[in-house]
Amino acid sequence: MTSIALILTVLSSLIFLTFFVLYNKNIISGSGKPNIVSWGLFSLITLINAITYMAFTNDILKGALAFTDFFTCIVITFLILSKGQYFKLNISEKIIIVLAIISILVWWVLHSAVYANLLLQPAYILAFIPTIKNAWINPKNESSLVWFMWAFSFFLTIVVIIIRWDNNFVDIVNSLIAFSLHFTVGLIALRKV
Repeated sequence: MTSIALILTVLSSLIFLTFFVLYNKNIISGSGKPNIVSWGLFSLITLINAITYMAFTNDILKGALAFTDFFTCIVITFLILSKGQYFKLNISEKIIIVLAIISILVWWVLHSAVYANLLLQPAYILAFIPTIKNAWINPKNESSLVWFMWAFSFFLTIVVIIIRWDNNFVDIVNSLIAFSLHFTVGLIALRKV
């Protein structure tokens, strides 16, 4: 089973990175107009998520996509910024940052990566709101194919987590949330306006 999990992990990250390249081409060409606020918040959240997830699972196969996700988020954020998009945070976005900081403090004070990771999940969900709004207002701003393939990458990670199941439900929480949110953006981007 470990070899299957390894193959699925590599495939998951390769798919994620392949569609990351496509997403970046859309940004560079101007055909995609991602929301800078979401991507900046994603960068912060995915960094904390990847570190806390690895701290409590100690399983590189389960956590590989979390690090791939962080890498793509930070590169996309800098690419959007290089195109001249800047932003001012609203109150809900400031709350997301506060939740991220609280999760770090919980990890530091309670020495619990599990609690820190679980506290981070509402921030992750809220960080998707600007992207969901952006796709709702103009579905052409986002690529449905890219978001569906990213969702598929998280689905493969869910399969890896199940293969390597150690009776810890917390292991699967972020991947289920990430799958659902990425799939939702894909569905919204399919709309014809």
